[in-house]
Amino acid sequence: MIRALPLVLLALPVHAEPWACTFTAECVAGEDCAATHWDAEVIAADHEGQLFLSSVSGDTAVTRLGDDAYAAPDTLLSISANGTATLSTHLEIALTYFGTCEVLE
Repeated sequence: MIRALPLVLLALPVHAEPWACTFTAECVAGEDCAATHWDAEVIAADHEGQLFLSSVSGDTAVTRLGDDAYAAPDTLLSISANGTATLSTHLEIALTYFGTCEVLE
């Protein structure tokens, strides 16, 4: 039994932060989508390991919902296994951004 423990630990999911994301399409609810260029990162920016969504707009604390999903008040970021990313915000209007994310090394 004790010998199996290291193999079990190897099977645990690995969280992939930090992420570098580039969003190339912006869709406003009820309107057509438009091309955009917006960069963001999911990073651990403090000593306690708190995660942040960081962009030119500032840093927003996020919570990991799963291996590749993050939430902040009114914001959801999901990243698929192939790197495709969707970020949506739900304030006065709903905005959805589409792009890609890759692990920063």
